Formats: sequence, C-alpha cells, structure tokens
Amino acid sequence: MKLIIDSGSTKTTWTSITGQHTVTTIQSEGINPYLQDSSTIVQAIRQTFQDDCNLVDAVYFYGTGVTTGSTSKIEQSFKLACPNLQFIESHSDIVAASRALCKHERGIACILGTGSNSCVYDGEQVTQNIGGFGYLLGDEGSGAVLGRQLLSDFLYRDMPESIYQQLQTAYQLNTDFIYENVYRRPFPNRFLASFALFLRDHVQEIYVQELIEFHFKQFFVKKVTCYEQFHSYPIHFTGSIAYFFKEILCKVAPYFDVELGLVLQEPMEGLIEYH
Repeated sequence: MKLIIDSGSTKTTWTSITGQHTVTTIQSEGINPYLQDSSTIVQAIRQTFQDDCNLVDAVYFYGTGVTTGSTSKIEQSFKLACPNLQFIESHSDIVAASRALCKHERGIACILGTGSNSCVYDGEQVTQNIGGFGYLLGDEGSGAVLGRQLLSDFLYRDMPESIYQQLQTAYQLNTDFIYENVYRRPFPNRFLASFALFLRDHVQEIYVQELIEFHFKQFFVKKVTCYEQFHSYPIHFTGSIAYFFKEILCKVAPYFDVELGLVLQEPMEGLIEYH
C-alpha cells in the first residue's frame, strides 16, 4: 500500500492507494516534525492506520516543518510504525504545493493556510523559496496572522462594536483566555488560525474585508513580487485561506499586475495525480 501524506500545522490528510488503485483518504491532526518528537509522530501514525501499518510499503510525506534537519525524524518514525516499509520520501509543504499546482510546468506556487509560503518552480524542482518563517516572523496573509490581527484588534477594541460583541459571544473571549491559548498552551498558531472561521462567516463586513485585503497585499509584497520576473509566471494558490477568501484574493492580485491560476483548497488531489 502506498501512502501520500500532506500534513499542515492544523490537519494531516492521508491518502492510501492499493495495488488495485483504490484510493482512500482520511484526516487527522497536523504533524509537525519541527515541533513534535519521534514518539509523538509514531503514535499518530499508529492511531491513524492501526493494523494497516503492516500493509504500508511506500510513503510520500509532505509537511510543514520538514527541513533538511527533520527529514530523518520523519523517515525513522515511519520505519518504526510501518515494519514492512520499503521506500519513503519526505518533502516540505512547498514541494507538495508545487507538484500539486504546477505538475511539470513552471510557475509560482503559493500556500495560504494556517501558515503561508511561496516558491518558484521550474517544472521539476523548487528553484527559489522565500517564506516559511512562521507566524511570529512571517506567514503574511495566513490564517494564524489573520487571527492574530483579529484578536489584537479585539484586545484594543479597534473594531466595530457589532463585530466585537459577536466575537465575544461566539468564543466567550476575555483577556485571560487569549493569553492562556497564545502564550501557555501548545500550537498557538492553530488557535489563532481557528478564528479564520469567524472571518469567513462575517466576510460581508467591511472591517473583515479590509483586514484580509491588507494582509493579502502583504503576502504579495513579501512572497510574490520578491521574485525576479514574477509577472512571467502563472501564480497558483493552495490552502483553506486562499480557497475561502478567493474573491478577495482575486481583488488584490490586479494591484500587482498579476492574474491568478489555480486555487485549490488543499493539494492532495493534485498530488494523487502527480504520483
């Protein structure tokens, strides 16, 4: 059984392909080798596939937090969890986006999900990459950054009173709750990104539209126009933020004299086709 795995900070999508080309896709919590140790990753694999771990012979893992230093952790974790594994590749999420969006064509592949990233892809490999700095130092336009801005505006009460009241009612927000989840509990980026659902539900509000538009413009400035001859590439996006706020993305793109290509909610469909 072949596994294709796309893991973000919030969720992991597992697709298994058998010899009869039967495709099964399930989801679990995100796996991040930069933030989690091997035992946690092994446990996540075993909980997801249980006895079927013995059937896995090939793995293509794509994920947030996969770097040169963390590939061995991923590979060792899968070898421990899947005793009959014969082949494994692990790549960053930006490689997943490139293969899913561009296949074997050149282009700029962008991620707008819990985090954000971008790269130039020549049809075979990533040739330039600016991003992947996390929600504290980068992640422009991402769910985590949009949520961070929303909560900051909430704390400063720098938003329309109606939005303030709706946000407080929906989440029972107060300063202690925000501090606890941002500064004390694990995965604050997931907590911050969870407020993208509120933004989606209130996207008709001018305040929400302006907030998202501002941060999308920051994404283009930092992660698209930074590449030489960016006008000459098709620009594709994957990620829930790009997908749910596609209308605003289409509005922002002309400011930078570019046109959008594909916008996928997640890259798995393209990865199945690629592999």
